[in-house]
Amino acid sequence: MLKNRLIASLAAIMMAHSSISHAVVNESQIQVVTSKMLLQLRPGMTKSQVQGILGIPLIHENFNGNRWDYVYQRREGNEVKEQRLVILVFEGEQLKSVRGTIIPTNTIPADSIAAADSKLAAANSAMPPSGQPNETPAPKQDSKALASKQELPLKTGAALTAVRDDKPTDDAGAVADGSIVIDGEKLEMQLGRKMRALGSASIHQNKQAIYADRLEYDMLNDELHATGNVRIEADNSKIIGPELRIQLSDSIGEMHNASISMTPPAKPVAQKRNTVSSETFARQLGDLQSQQIGSDDAYTSATGLPVSDYSTNTYNNPISLNTTVRSSKARGDADTILFEGEDKKRLLGARYTTCDAGVDDWYIKASEISLNDYTDSGSAKNARIEFKGVPLLYTPWISFSFNEQRKSGFLSPTIGSTSRSGFEALVPYYWNIAPNMDATLATRALSKRGVQLQGEFRYMDDNYAGTSNLEYLPTDSLSNETRYYANLKHQHKFGNGWSAGYSLEKVSDDQYFSEMSTRIVTTSRVNLPQQFNVDYVDDTWRFNAIAQKFQTLKQDAYPYERLPQMTLVGNKYYDNVNTNLYSQLSVFDINKNAPLNSITGQPRVTGVRSTIYPSISIPMNRTYGYVTPKLGIHYTSYSLNDDPNNQSSYQRTLPIFSLDSGLYFDRDFKIANRGYSQTLEPRLFYVYIPERDQSNIPIFDSSLADLNFSSLFSENQFVGNDRINNANQVSFALTTRFIESSTGTQRLSASIGQRYYFADQKVTLPGVEARKNNSSDIIAGISGQLKTSWIIDAFWQYNTDNSNSVRSTISGRYNPEPGKVLNLSYSYRQDSIDQSDVSAQWPLGKGWYGIGRANYSFRESRIIETIGGLEYDAGCWQARTVIQRVSTATAQANYALFFQLELGGLASIGANPLKVIQRNIPGYVSTGLIPDTYQQPYYE
Repeated sequence: MLKNRLIASLAAIMMAHSSISHAVVNESQIQVVTSKMLLQLRPGMTKSQVQGILGIPLIHENFNGNRWDYVYQRREGNEVKEQRLVILVFEGEQLKSVRGTIIPTNTIPADSIAAADSKLAAANSAMPPSGQPNETPAPKQDSKALASKQELPLKTGAALTAVRDDKPTDDAGAVADGSIVIDGEKLEMQLGRKMRALGSASIHQNKQAIYADRLEYDMLNDELHATGNVRIEADNSKIIGPELRIQLSDSIGEMHNASISMTPPAKPVAQKRNTVSSETFARQLGDLQSQQIGSDDAYTSATGLPVSDYSTNTYNNPISLNTTVRSSKARGDADTILFEGEDKKRLLGARYTTCDAGVDDWYIKASEISLNDYTDSGSAKNARIEFKGVPLLYTPWISFSFNEQRKSGFLSPTIGSTSRSGFEALVPYYWNIAPNMDATLATRALSKRGVQLQGEFRYMDDNYAGTSNLEYLPTDSLSNETRYYANLKHQHKFGNGWSAGYSLEKVSDDQYFSEMSTRIVTTSRVNLPQQFNVDYVDDTWRFNAIAQKFQTLKQDAYPYERLPQMTLVGNKYYDNVNTNLYSQLSVFDINKNAPLNSITGQPRVTGVRSTIYPSISIPMNRTYGYVTPKLGIHYTSYSLNDDPNNQSSYQRTLPIFSLDSGLYFDRDFKIANRGYSQTLEPRLFYVYIPERDQSNIPIFDSSLADLNFSSLFSENQFVGNDRINNANQVSFALTTRFIESSTGTQRLSASIGQRYYFADQKVTLPGVEARKNNSSDIIAGISGQLKTSWIIDAFWQYNTDNSNSVRSTISGRYNPEPGKVLNLSYSYRQDSIDQSDVSAQWPLGKGWYGIGRANYSFRESRIIETIGGLEYDAGCWQARTVIQRVSTATAQANYALFFQLELGGLASIGANPLKVIQRNIPGYVSTGLIPDTYQQPYYE
């Protein structure tokens, strides 16, 4: 506090700007003092106390007088950079004031002291008598004259502090936090009461600086009055106005007709938790619906709980900076700014925008805006958003964060329209419960159906995380039914490798997603899992237990329920020998609403399946290749109910032998003076499994695996444990890679492979014919990352017997820069899929961007999903409109229209289509995130 800390020591005057050449004093003749010594002085000290700090004065004859002289030196290392004559003035035995002037000579003879003294005397004579301040500003003087005119009288009880040096000093650290620095072309003092700084005046304290043409500080009342071009700079904000009155110690004051600008700095992301959306967060918590039995995906990690800082929520936050903005700069103005304590301001009659100066496309106008710099948050009363002078939105009160901080408050409403529910408006409220916990509550008005209530609750800790989503429509105006959706997920780590969790989903009716949602990922779902899991993981063992049921939304798609299923896997090395154990116990049941067996007309078979598969392998690895023999025994036992063959049990035991081998070759070469490395990697994989009749074993979870470069080298061509193929076969593949030597980037890779059979196929799925040929289809794949910004991937499966393509996929992405992306793909699967997919984001010029996607099925001769839209980027605001058509699995197509006006990341009006766009257009970048280097020009 200036009132408690300001002093009249040399440190307050000797550091003034000066262009006088520095001279070195003969130290053997003088008493040299430092600012550390001077900072110990206090008004009212006795001569003996001063002597104990500074030593004997320069001229001993003055020892008993009212003036003591010393020399101050500022050093950098051993070199003297500046020196001043220091004069202490006493009243009787008590210290009254300190004066100083630059010494321009190498020594201090009597004439130099006299010259310096005459300058100080002249300065003193220019000062008005005590209690009579000089109201006439002095003319601007150069720094030489200024150095000799400064005098700061000591005030009883005040603390000594130092004014800043132009360069750091060895003892600069002696200045404590909170110290005040006053500077100006001219300093004037009214003894014991006021200080004036005239011409380019400034006052500094901690990280805050106040600049003005004239500063006047009342030390008794701790009041600062600044006039003329007043500017306050603190951290990353700046406030400008004609006049300021403020109490420095309490930061209480006011400024009229003021403007404010803020430029928050970029924050480091190191050690920051990953931000995930609600959908991703929920999915990571344990949706095991698509996991394969016996695969690595069948186990949840006891140490891999999802993390989130909850800065992303399902709804749009209208006045909070988010990741879709290019810049977080903001500015505004107010009739009056009231300073109400440290870090707190209240703006009356205020406007606020993120547009650059001179661009007034939009403003948030409010009768009152309160800002808290400490919490990076604020609130506004009677606020309205004006765009191009047209009011768009009004709210009596709203709270917001202006630096990506979570804060409770109402979020902007979302509006839109769908063909099945009509016009809709959603009003959410965000509740920041705790740093690791939040909730969003919302009402969603549907013109054709009524008012729906929505809620989302999220929480996490080092050992647990979870999310709960609820939607409730009391009475649907179209169906006169109560409709709801619930999704509860939780995962918990208990320590020592143990974890557990649950994932529960349920809807009120089969048509809920198709009629209440516009997203094809949601509308295509037909089985909702309801499951609990327990897991254990250590260096050797992995255990997973799961109890899983489903709510099925399509009558012919009832899967088997696992009530429960327990899997134990162990893997351990003994020197060069690897031992592995896979075991599983599954209890299969069927939903009571499932239809009867279409062939027998009887209930579907249920039962218990036990599997154990121990194996041993010996990996032999060298730099040029590897060989790995493996031997195991696969045993399966069944206990059945309602078996159509009237069998209550089955057993199956199969020995399995495999031999995996591969070689590595590489060479270096150049193309157009650019170095590359090419590899050639042949691989052979032999498997032998004897034949066992499995035709009477029911199918609970088995299916034929797609032929790809993973299944080509697997022992069993079936997924699941109900079928183990007979095998006497060898798989071969050849892979080559082209790697850029300078960067290590893989520019191209290509593979081709095929399996050769030495025995006929005897084990099949029900209703599927056995293989007749002695070789599998040929599969080939290529992946390229080209210098021309193209990324190309292709896969092809070809049947040599009938010379037909069985499956093919080709995709390409052209992405030369952010905001320019073109995606092309074609997918074909014999007797199943024949689709093309085209999507793009492309600049159209003058700030306009086009976006679109078309997914067409040639087999069904219909469009599966399309979107089309336009985006406009004006720098500090973006607008986008999108129309979407979605074909659903349980109903007719649904249409949705989105329009959003995004105002610099601070406010968002309309329905947010970003998730829809990002899902449909891989590589899409929001126009607000496109770097300025690639930004398209726009009209201002």
